[in-house]
Amino acid sequence: MRTLLAERERLLRLSLQDRKAAAGLVLVHAGAALAPAATALSTGWLVAALTGSASGREPGTAIVWPLVTMAALLAATEVLGALSGALEQFVAGRVDARVMREVRRLALAPADMAHLEEPAFADDASRASDSGGGRVRSPGTAAVGQLRLVFRMLGALGSAAVVAVLFSPPLAVFLLAAALVQRALIRRWWVGLAAVADAREDLRRRAEHWADVASTAPAAKEIRLFGLQDWVVRRRTREVLAWAGAIWERRRDILRQQWLTALLAAASAGAALLFPGLAAVHGTLPASDLVTVLVSAFALFSISSMGYEAFDIEYGLGAVRALDRLGARPVPPPGEPREMSAPAEIRLDGLAFRYPGTDRDVVAGVDLTIHPGEVLALVGRNGAGKTTLIRILAGLSLPTAGRVLVDGAPLGPGDLPAWRRRMAVVFQDFNRYPLSAADNIAMAAPEHRADLDGIRAAARRADIDGVIEALPDGYDTPLARDRTDGTDLSGGQWQRIAIARAIFAVEHGRDVLILDEPTAHLDVEAEAGFYRQVVAEVPGTTVLLISHRLSTVRNADRIVLLEGGRVAEQGSHASLLAEGGAYARLFRLQAARFTDMEATSG
Repeated sequence: MRTLLAERERLLRLSLQDRKAAAGLVLVHAGAALAPAATALSTGWLVAALTGSASGREPGTAIVWPLVTMAALLAATEVLGALSGALEQFVAGRVDARVMREVRRLALAPADMAHLEEPAFADDASRASDSGGGRVRSPGTAAVGQLRLVFRMLGALGSAAVVAVLFSPPLAVFLLAAALVQRALIRRWWVGLAAVADAREDLRRRAEHWADVASTAPAAKEIRLFGLQDWVVRRRTREVLAWAGAIWERRRDILRQQWLTALLAAASAGAALLFPGLAAVHGTLPASDLVTVLVSAFALFSISSMGYEAFDIEYGLGAVRALDRLGARPVPPPGEPREMSAPAEIRLDGLAFRYPGTDRDVVAGVDLTIHPGEVLALVGRNGAGKTTLIRILAGLSLPTAGRVLVDGAPLGPGDLPAWRRRMAVVFQDFNRYPLSAADNIAMAAPEHRADLDGIRAAARRADIDGVIEALPDGYDTPLARDRTDGTDLSGGQWQRIAIARAIFAVEHGRDVLILDEPTAHLDVEAEAGFYRQVVAEVPGTTVLLISHRLSTVRNADRIVLLEGGRVAEQGSHASLLAEGGAYARLFRLQAARFTDMEATSG
């Protein structure tokens, strides 16, 4: 009970944060809460006027004011209903906007990004901003629903007071108790259903994923080309059934128990009709009071039903609890940043990393020094730990063991914001922003978006300027087909945009350039010119270059071969070939493939 009251108080505080809108909503709900009792009293007044006029005691004009009052109440009820809907939507939207900002803040608060890869965090982040498959299940709807419920309860108490004053306090207590018991039973059943739905949040996200695969453009090519339409639909159906099966079964259980609420409703209605009716028959209750009591009693029954606000509250509380779980996650204090030289010496000391829930180190005891201004290439087979290593270096993943040292001092959480502002990165899965071509290039140094000459220069260096200038609006063309006058680019062209983005950042002070498979989408000719056009043109910048194509890295100052998460070999291209180790075998294997292709074409 203490937890229940605390949660309800929390929702009320959420609904009242926007004071002006909340004040208007409180006034509207207060009017709606008074309406049932006022309607019952005016109805009794009308009956009294009618019965008095029929007996000749009062003129017929006596019914005018009761009729006017009832008409005014009916009109006010309609107006209040319309106002409450608009105000609730506004207040709920403001609450949800604040919650969304808080979710984003909590997602960005940790120095690393490991939490973003945890299913529990993904579930709670999704739930905290849940729009819930056909009905909104947000904190905002829960907050305004709780405020509405408070005034519904006050309205029920007002109707019970009318029954108690005009006829019988015991009957009023019985009717109110029966209505609240019905409500408690219904709430218990549907809260259990909401808990089942919340526990299956991961399954809902999986079902939505397959819905996206079935209906969105990115997957459309392969789905149609491979004839997978029916298979995808069956897979989505299976995932939906896996998610919804337990929910449907719980819903059937609830429906089978409805006899109990039906029995309570029948007993309440019978008591409300029988006892006042007998009193009226025996002349102890005037007809006008009888009508007032009956109208009040049946108005009181409305509290027993689970209106939409009850579902909004129960479902929305799940979102509030998810937000609380996100907020309860410990976030280490950032600490104080320190001064670092540019470019800096970077040293990896016994670095190890293991993904949560696994028993294998992806990076295992790496010791490596990266000298200022050096071009260092990382090579190795898939799964050797190359991309994980640069994520640790960028502070996106925190090492399980070991340290990253910059100029001899460990890189702490307080250093990461400034450290990242010194980096320009081209990841394998680089972002494709639905913005203009100019914005896409400037995103790595957004504070210099106004440098149009710099944007054009970076595009020339990445050899993408001709493609951009040929677009309908040049550098202002949106690179998204679903935008008005927008267009899309090929994979290789997008990669050149990402390279231009990194070049633009380097030209504006970033002195650590990380290139993760930067030529994966480029043709052989473009790959051959990549080192000359990009890497060799950033003197004084520390460059980390990852590539499976060893011809791309052969000119690096030093090449490091990773195997099993460890440094297996390192040296220049020539020295590694002379050693005749794993690097030499891989290079000769790739070179032989191109030699065979040339011999075949010749």
